[in-house]
Amino acid sequence: MDKNRLSIIIPVYNAEEYLDRCLVSVIEQSFSSYEVILVDDGSTDSSPLICDRYSATDPRFRTIHKKNGGVSSARNAGLDLAKGEFIMFVDSDDMLLPDAVERMFEGVVNEDLVVGGYTGFIGGVPHKEVLPHSDRVYSAAEMNMFFDENIRRNCEMLDAPWAKMFRRKTIGDLRFCTDLQYAEDKLFVFGFFARCRSARTCPVPVYGYYIRPGSLGSDIKSDFHLIQLRRFLPKYAAVLEELTQKYPSSVRLAALYHGDLVGRYVCRILNIFMCRKTALLDEGYLGFLYDLMDKDNRLGLFSIRAGQVFNILLYKIGKVKFSISSYHLISKIMSLFNA
Repeated sequence: MDKNRLSIIIPVYNAEEYLDRCLVSVIEQSFSSYEVILVDDGSTDSSPLICDRYSATDPRFRTIHKKNGGVSSARNAGLDLAKGEFIMFVDSDDMLLPDAVERMFEGVVNEDLVVGGYTGFIGGVPHKEVLPHSDRVYSAAEMNMFFDENIRRNCEMLDAPWAKMFRRKTIGDLRFCTDLQYAEDKLFVFGFFARCRSARTCPVPVYGYYIRPGSLGSDIKSDFHLIQLRRFLPKYAAVLEELTQKYPSSVRLAALYHGDLVGRYVCRILNIFMCRKTALLDEGYLGFLYDLMDKDNRLGLFSIRAGQVFNILLYKIGKVKFSISSYHLISKIMSLFNA
């Protein structure tokens, strides 16, 4: 059995409720030439014992126990140990769908990346299905088409490391940012895109993504989230610039700075400033956002959506102190309605 064809990295933290479901979904795959690296990230429940049990009974599984450092450090620990030709990431509260790996390996020759689809579950019930555009291979000269055919609203298929297989040699020294606890996976995937020379898409659901209430991704109004976004945005802007220079003919890739970075993330921050008072609203933070908006040559008063007209109007006026005073006033008024 060739365990070096694929390394499946599963970060584990206090996942006793879901872990068996996840690991059984791996064991039941029709494709069996893989190794599984379970990274116990300082769990305080029975997760370490569950990991050890699987490692003791299946030679393809191995467990490492480490001090808690977050999902990025856990994934990085797995990457440092992986020996597979390809790398696959699976979250411990999700699962692989039947025959997922075999379907993804079908026809793979020299591609750096394989992208499959996923099914989103809410309360254990299928909620939506997100699939790549078609079953095809994109050569180096066709990667602009890969982006144009597969970038969707909010990058819903390309911004997560799961439902994908990454060639390990192409990953090289690329690692997840350990100073981020939000969108660190998106940065990794887009950083890989900058190194990727070819891709294959598999338009079938291969991954079960379980959406749970209270996850970090649903916490989008806290100061913690604002701090995370300030760390994330310069890194995201840099990788987008690198990609658009590499693939200048990709229309959808070029549109990400306007539609995703500014339209999604920057406007989210401005909405938070408008809705509630926060000590993070100062000249430094707002100036940083306005600098990002300055680089968006598509940004007009009505270029995003109607609900952002006030935010964009303040930006167009160009007075940071005036904007701060306006946000303070609006947030006070909003607090009266939210009381």
